[in-house]
Amino acid sequence: MLQVIKNNPWIRRFAWLVLCWGGAWLLGWLVVPPLAQSQIERHASEALGRKLTVERVEFLPWTLEATLHGVALASKDGSSEQVRVGRIYIDAELQSLWRGAPVIDALQVDDPVVRVTQLAPGVYDVDDLLALMAAKPQGEKSAAEPAHFALFNIALKGGVVEFDDRTVEVVHTLRRVELDVPFLSSFSADREVKVTPRLAFELNGSTFDTSAMATLFTGARQAEVRLHIENFDLAPFGRYLPPSVPVRLKAGRLGADVQLGFEQRETPRLLISGDVQLSGVHATDAQEQPLLQFEEMRAVFKEAEPLRRRINIDLLEWRGARAHVRRNEAGEVKLAGLPRADRDEHPAPQTKESAEPWRVHIARVGLRDGFIQWTDASLPRGIAAWEVEDLQVEASSIALPLEQPTQLRASASLRQSAAAGSSESARLAVLGQVSASQAQAALSIKGLPLSIAAPYLAGVLQPRVEGSVDADLGIARHGDVVLAKVAALSVDKLALRCASKEQCVPLQSAGIKDAPEDSLAAWSRLEAGNAWVRWPQRAVSVERISLQRPRLLLSRTRTGEWMFEQWGVSPPGVKGPNADAPKAAGLPWSMGLASLEIDGAAVALRDAVAQSAVALNVFDLQLHARDFAYADGRVTPTSLRLEGRVGAGRTESGRLRYEGSVAMAPVLTAQGKVRAQHLPLHALEPYVGQELNVDILRADGGFDGDVRYVQGNAGATVSVKGDVSLDEVRVRAKAGLDMPEETKAGERSVGARGEDLLRWKSLALRGVAMNLQPDQPVSLDVKETALSDFFARIIVQEDGRINLQDIRKASAAEDAVAASNAAPAAPAAAPSAPQIRFGPVALTNGSVRFTDYFIKPNYSADLSALTGRLSAFSSVSPEAGAAPQMADLELRGRAQGTASLEVTGRINPLVKPLALDIQGRMRDLELPPLSPYSIKYAGHGIEKGKLSMDVAYKILPDGQLIATNKLVLNQLAFGEPVEGASASLPVRLATALLADRNGIIDVDLPISGSLNDPEFRLGAVILKVIGNLIMKAITAPFSLLAGAFSDAGEQGAVLFALGSAELDEKARQQLDKIANELNNRPALKVTVVGWAQPNAERLAWKRQRLRDMAEAQKRRAAIRAGEPADSIAPLTDEEYPALLKELYRRSDIRKPRNFVGLAKDVPVAEMEALLMHNLTIPDNAMADLALARGVAVRDYLAQQQVPLERLFVGASKLQPGGEDARWQPKAELSLNAQ
Repeated sequence: MLQVIKNNPWIRRFAWLVLCWGGAWLLGWLVVPPLAQSQIERHASEALGRKLTVERVEFLPWTLEATLHGVALASKDGSSEQVRVGRIYIDAELQSLWRGAPVIDALQVDDPVVRVTQLAPGVYDVDDLLALMAAKPQGEKSAAEPAHFALFNIALKGGVVEFDDRTVEVVHTLRRVELDVPFLSSFSADREVKVTPRLAFELNGSTFDTSAMATLFTGARQAEVRLHIENFDLAPFGRYLPPSVPVRLKAGRLGADVQLGFEQRETPRLLISGDVQLSGVHATDAQEQPLLQFEEMRAVFKEAEPLRRRINIDLLEWRGARAHVRRNEAGEVKLAGLPRADRDEHPAPQTKESAEPWRVHIARVGLRDGFIQWTDASLPRGIAAWEVEDLQVEASSIALPLEQPTQLRASASLRQSAAAGSSESARLAVLGQVSASQAQAALSIKGLPLSIAAPYLAGVLQPRVEGSVDADLGIARHGDVVLAKVAALSVDKLALRCASKEQCVPLQSAGIKDAPEDSLAAWSRLEAGNAWVRWPQRAVSVERISLQRPRLLLSRTRTGEWMFEQWGVSPPGVKGPNADAPKAAGLPWSMGLASLEIDGAAVALRDAVAQSAVALNVFDLQLHARDFAYADGRVTPTSLRLEGRVGAGRTESGRLRYEGSVAMAPVLTAQGKVRAQHLPLHALEPYVGQELNVDILRADGGFDGDVRYVQGNAGATVSVKGDVSLDEVRVRAKAGLDMPEETKAGERSVGARGEDLLRWKSLALRGVAMNLQPDQPVSLDVKETALSDFFARIIVQEDGRINLQDIRKASAAEDAVAASNAAPAAPAAAPSAPQIRFGPVALTNGSVRFTDYFIKPNYSADLSALTGRLSAFSSVSPEAGAAPQMADLELRGRAQGTASLEVTGRINPLVKPLALDIQGRMRDLELPPLSPYSIKYAGHGIEKGKLSMDVAYKILPDGQLIATNKLVLNQLAFGEPVEGASASLPVRLATALLADRNGIIDVDLPISGSLNDPEFRLGAVILKVIGNLIMKAITAPFSLLAGAFSDAGEQGAVLFALGSAELDEKARQQLDKIANELNNRPALKVTVVGWAQPNAERLAWKRQRLRDMAEAQKRRAAIRAGEPADSIAPLTDEEYPALLKELYRRSDIRKPRNFVGLAKDVPVAEMEALLMHNLTIPDNAMADLALARGVAVRDYLAQQQVPLERLFVGASKLQPGGEDARWQPKAELSLNAQ
């Protein structure tokens, strides 16, 4: 064998080759590892500037496999290991020799560990290595061919990367790093082979798995990458957000399964598809206030080509999102803490590519269980805090640009934040679709509380707004045409509440008790239906508006400011709208309202602009309007029906009803039927009070008829036809008005302050027809007038003017004109004098309190029960120059409550001067009520008397007055002088002089002259009165009953026997006459006073007492005998001795006796004397006797049918002194009127 080898050179060569190859392998296996280890450590340490160590190197030259164990790179300071690799395995191929390029069959890196530390922002512990790499010169790159290589089975397993970021004190750990690259080659033959690398790792406990497929070295490079991420925690990376971004990421996890495709062409293409999820995200602002959090956000990309600006998304879904949106005091809105992007004043010019718009298509978008909290701190009057809960949004077919309709559906609950203390919430729902050329949307609102807008309204409105809104709204757009519809709108329980109770007058204090507490305005429900708004036509149409139970306080301050002007809040520096601002061009707005209904309204009017505040309340107001239309500045007549109750104060409310039509433009026009009952017109008196000298305490107005009103440029045209009433009128002189003796201009005294001037129960004007036209005289026709239960306080002042003429104050100019025209002048016809025609006038149950200061001395009278009539009269003469039409007057009543009054004649109160020819008759006026006047002027009151009077007044056309007055006084009697009276005249004597034998005084007082300067001839009357008084002075004071008495007639006394209270025959005859006279004079009363004289009547009293005892003995005996007590006859003189003897026998007194001791019989006179001597007179016996006499007279008069209530017994009187033979026992009578 050896010989063969030796003899064959090829074999020898081959043997030597094998030996050399084996030696080389042996040498390589023995020498290369230590040599490579030392060389790697030396050169690497020199190149890196750090110590690099290799624990062991293995090399198999026969397979070209090399393994490095324990490769470690020290840290810069050498105290620790920066990088450590457990094993590096390289399996080279021999073909690398003839290919001239490395061909690696396998490259494995096991358990690499890399530690990197960020010491400061931008400063790392590997900065020196990075600097060396950056400073290393780069070789020239071939632009023709890339470097050739081929790598197979590249693998990295068990890798760990630790990144210690000391700037945020966070350590990030990358574990279980696995990288698999099956094949990677740049050889021409392998360029079309697709590379499919895979990378997987765990970052901070989250799994990442990435696979790819690419051709990296072809002309058109292509790559496909699949990225799979599970539950990646984003919270540690939230600390890397720059301070300029005020967001703090507290939690969040990322998941993804995404495919990325890239193709290098003339126009590169990047295609993204897959599923991306964010879950458990929680972010706060820099102050740790919550901004945004959500359970999950998912996006499913169908195709996304960002380089071509095209995105196609199958699904974009967001669940459990909670966003906190805030606006700070400066008005900056911060959503999820994102700062506002500053605008670039010099934007970069757009390229052709950038000019291409984005095209985005989203098949479906969903937001589930969303929550948004809105906080606005920029408001001047508080903070707005809203919460949107249960937010559900679903949209489909979203395309940008909007080339196809996008469907949208959303719903949510809206309420104030819990901190606001309100639990009310509203439900909102939206359904619609939108495209580039058209859009449609429907909005549903249920239970939206208006208080939610209170913080915003507080900036423009002081009262707080409460209530809730329900609405179904819709809007549609097609090109430039917009159509909006309000299918249904309701606002329930709205209330404007006082912002401050101290400066507020709520509805309840204004008399509207059912209004919400502290409210200025309120309503129960407002409904609107089927309303349309059309643009650009600027047309609004509403089918129906209904308002139920509105409540409003309509008030105006003394300065004329209405309450709604006080409700507004003007921003600082804003004075109001700019009136000079240019108006927007375009079509004018038009509006139509088919039906307006207001039911159960209540309005309280409080107007302080007048002299005194006006207070008026309207209740149960009903308003129904139909077919309102406004277009081109014109309002078509609108059908209107209005009805309600109107009240003021505590009086019963009146009623008002109007049914007709109203138009407000171009001129105000109203025409319809009005029915008003008991309207409190007195409540409007403050508007004219400054023009009056009186206070109107009450006046209830009424009307039933037709009214037409047109407000034209020349003035108003008014036509009224119907019945007018003015009831329960009460007019009083101004209270607290102190009038000087000479009143100022326009302030004439109309009566004593606080005194009623006019009042009546009912004034009815039937068939009224009034026409008022510009530049035309007023025309007034009244067919019939009725006045009932009226009262007038009439004062004829010293200048002859009637007080009622001065109810309205006259201005200084009017007084000056009146003074200048004081001289008589021929009346000139006024071309515009009113044309007034009155039909019959009826007066019922009236009264007048009359005082005449024009006559000296002054005269006053009270007239009552006035009833009469006045026939038709007119201010228009039948023919030019003819006498005015005179009305027949008939008036009957009573004067001073006792006298009958009758006035007849003819009169026309409408012409100037006043035309009249009347006669008056008064009968049986009782004069005692006039005592205050007689005391003032005569010093005596009137105790009795009657007056009858006949008067006649006639005013001639020239203003001359002719009057006659005939007075008859019957039985005039004055009382005692009044101490302290301003005058003291002998009126009793004067009365006697004036009266004839029948007590009649007859005075005739003629009056003639001008109304302005009357003359009276009173001298003859005064002389006649004095003469009659002298003649009457001798008449006895008891003249009325003079025939009833004889001796004591003047004193009016009834005489009695001494010691007796029994009436004798003469006394009874006198009393019969008195009783007859009293029965004929029922107005008189009688007072009886009994008299007694103790000294003169002692014995007579005892004798009468003894006779009474005898009569009692008779009655006792008769009763014992069985006789009835009422049949016993009075004691007679024949019976008296026997009965006296029986009294003497039974008496226990000392009696004369015979010798045996028995009582002797004595004469009657002696028995009387003994018995009378033993009788004792009580202390009050004389007073009782005087009283018995008065009672006897009273009882006798009562028996004569004189009413007991007219009979009085006065206090008994005792006559002092001793026995007087001229004195007679009596009972005095005195008379007085009832």
